[in-house]
Amino acid sequence: MKSLLRRPFFLSFCLLTTIAGSVESAVAWHSLVDRVKDGPAAPQIRESYRLLEEGEASENDGAKLALYARGKDLADQAVAADPQNAEAHFALFANWGRWLQTDGWFKNSYRLPALWTELNKTLELDPKHPDALAAKGGLFLELPRFLGGDAAKAQGYLEQAIKLDPDSVGARLELAECYLLEDRREDARPLVAAAKKIAVAQGKKRYIVKADALLEKLGPTPAPQEAGL
Repeated sequence: MKSLLRRPFFLSFCLLTTIAGSVESAVAWHSLVDRVKDGPAAPQIRESYRLLEEGEASENDGAKLALYARGKDLADQAVAADPQNAEAHFALFANWGRWLQTDGWFKNSYRLPALWTELNKTLELDPKHPDALAAKGGLFLELPRFLGGDAAKAQGYLEQAIKLDPDSVGARLELAECYLLEDRREDARPLVAAAKKIAVAQGKKRYIVKADALLEKLGPTPAPQEAGL
């Protein structure tokens, strides 16, 4: 399996995310910032997510590292201010994970247990957090087995995320990859097509590119067989 941190599994967090519901309901921009409720740590969490998304949009690794580092610092402050806030823990997980991805996953693999802790804390506080479910599925899918990867576990988390958040893109693409691993190509195809449609509506270029690559891998839709053949 490919390393998690070579792929955009977050954002789906922003990570990541969804079979149930209509594709037509996709919003112009699917932002984690919009999900943050008011509270003592809300300003730090919103800015942390904003920096995360700015890093996602950047094509410069140095800029990414700086943005994710600032986002992580703000998320650390948010966790300290409101330890029972699931969004604070997810903001920490997301920025930290993306920093590790950009810096190089395997040389930072010793940090994985702490990263898992933040993700699991998010789901302990909010078991229906769609982006955290998608991210956990992404981790299980992307990590090699010796680091805890498990494609069978990934599928369940990704399906849950999709049911909870029909407008997300990442989990659709990750779930399609799960199906491809099982040679379920015709189950994967509508997921990828829907993901691309949502990605276009949300202006998420990196997911459009990812969807196109998967569609090319899937090949043309098989022609229906004639009746009686």
